[in-house]
Amino acid sequence: MTTTTQIALITGGSRGLGKSMALHLADRGIDVIVTYRSGAEAARDVVAQLEAKGRKAAALALDVGDSRSFAAFAGTLAAELARTW
Repeated sequence: MTTTTQIALITGGSRGLGKSMALHLADRGIDVIVTYRSGAEAARDVVAQLEAKGRKAAALALDVGDSRSFAAFAGTLAAELARTW
């Protein structure tokens, strides 16, 4: 039997609109990965809030302004998906 889990990736999910979207998606039964540029502590807080809602969650560093970092981020994302989901 195969099951599927919806997972949202939200860039800038550690504060503001991104955080709000992450929390609303969790309320709808969706797991969430948030990214942050410099607010690691705020991102960890969002993950804790998502987990408190019964969802799986992770926070990953990403600077969307630096496209050279995208390949490394893809590897980090794949590893997190394998570890957490």
